[in-house]
Amino acid sequence: MAYTAGNLHLRSGAPADLVYNYDAGSDALATVLVAGYFNNSDDDLNLVADDMIWVRATDGNAWFRVASVSSGSVTLEFAGGNLPIQTFATGTVASVNKLLVGYYDCGTAIATATRMELPTPYPGAEVYVTKADSGTAGIEFTAGSATTMVFNNLNDRETTLYMQGDYFHCVGSSATRWRVMGQQYTSTYSSGSVMTGGSLMFYAS
Repeated sequence: MAYTAGNLHLRSGAPADLVYNYDAGSDALATVLVAGYFNNSDDDLNLVADDMIWVRATDGNAWFRVASVSSGSVTLEFAGGNLPIQTFATGTVASVNKLLVGYYDCGTAIATATRMELPTPYPGAEVYVTKADSGTAGIEFTAGSATTMVFNNLNDRETTLYMQGDYFHCVGSSATRWRVMGQQYTSTYSSGSVMTGGSLMFYAS
């Protein structure tokens, strides 16, 4: 589906402080959060940065903040409520795919991608990933390439999930940093081989 003008209702406030309710109909939160959902190309929608939209979707309810509007293109940030349930990337295994804010199940039985990159952090952004299939195929997660991220003092910049039930949960604390709120990775498996896990305490350069 796409944005439906009749489902957006203004509540109160002034520009940059407006509050809207939006019924997403058959759309999920992840669909609404994708940049461009509320694009304005015909002046019937005048969103500006810092406006807030309360969205009712098929998989929950959430606040989204208008992060920016440029030439009618609207970008949203998650601002509270139910996290979007995201779909893990498919495609070439070796390609680096960008995560979005939300919950992910990962594993080679779920999708083909095995290399993922965290999105650009912002305060309140959350990413929660669980390895949901069995097996020991590693799936790597990184904060970004060396051109956009720098190592912390422990030289940690990525983690790898190997085993069913392994997970990590990180929250953006600023526009330049993710903080780890929880992590489980298996350091060994039945053959005794050592796995490589790590911290997700990332800083942007």
